[in-house]
Amino acid sequence: MSASDWVNLSLAILSFILAGISVVTVILTLKQNNRMIESNSRPYVTIYGDMTNFSDLQFYLIIKNFGKSGAVIKNLSCDVDLSKYSYGISITPFESIKNTMLAPGQNIVCSIDHRKLNEDNINILNFVVEYEFQGKCYKENYPVNYAAFRKNITTKTSTKDKELKTISYTLQEMVEKDL
Repeated sequence: MSASDWVNLSLAILSFILAGISVVTVILTLKQNNRMIESNSRPYVTIYGDMTNFSDLQFYLIIKNFGKSGAVIKNLSCDVDLSKYSYGISITPFESIKNTMLAPGQNIVCSIDHRKLNEDNINILNFVVEYEFQGKCYKENYPVNYAAFRKNITTKTSTKDKELKTISYTLQEMVEKDL
């Protein structure tokens, strides 16, 4: 075999190797782009707590879809028996939420009896939320730190009459929540 044959063979092998590397690079780039697109377009369902003070403290649990696509709730569980903290007799908060579609930005709010939570010295409620989007299942764990709300002090400006005080508190709360 002549030197030019060796050079041609070497160039052919190098071309084949470079083509293989290019194909692998393109495949990896496409997979990464697919993950980024999914990450940007998927639902992000979370559960969190919030408190309002319209002259009386109220504690809420809110489940919300912060993502850009709808999600179907498959399961929601909590390590604390929420039926003990419900304002309704024999009603467990979020008990019937399975198979509920949450649109982007949609939330479901439930009032929880914060006095009973205090009496039972509940500090953290641990939730597991399972939801589905386009056949893919997501499972997220969310601790709701009730103690952070209970032990956080906010002040309000009071007004002379009770009615005006309630209106004042409500408006201040709306400003705080940026509604």
